[in-house]
Amino acid sequence: MKRDIFKVAVRAIIVKNKKVLLLHRRDYDLWELPGGGMDNNETIKHAIKREVKEETNLTVKPLKLIGVYHNYRDKIIIFTFLVKILSGRLKKNDEADNFIWCDDRKFPKNVSSKNKQRILDYYKNKKEAIIKTQRGKRVIEELGLKK
Repeated sequence: MKRDIFKVAVRAIIVKNKKVLLLHRRDYDLWELPGGGMDNNETIKHAIKREVKEETNLTVKPLKLIGVYHNYRDKIIIFTFLVKILSGRLKKNDEADNFIWCDDRKFPKNVSSKNKQRILDYYKNKKEAIIKTQRGKRVIEELGLKK
């Protein structure tokens, strides 16, 4: 029996004054949670710290697993964590050209429904991690974005 191989990714919920940090990608007109794919031989904890540092310049500590999201179409499993800022200041870089803080009532224009769902899950469910299948188009297709 052939089994599909899934990629593993991480996303960070970084909260300040009850608002969640989103970054604007340099390659697409897209706002998203900091994060990305795990490297081989890397722990989930290290991946979230590395990805946040690369994309925001912030040093963080994972506090709590918010949810595990799987997407069969894209063959990806995404672990979303609430993280605490330990040090650093937001800094634009090769991946992110802007940052904003948003809450569950007002999102910027180009945020994927999948990232919105992860943020809403953080605001709605404080008790336990959520396990959810996320279906639908890829983010780039959903928002009709081009490089």
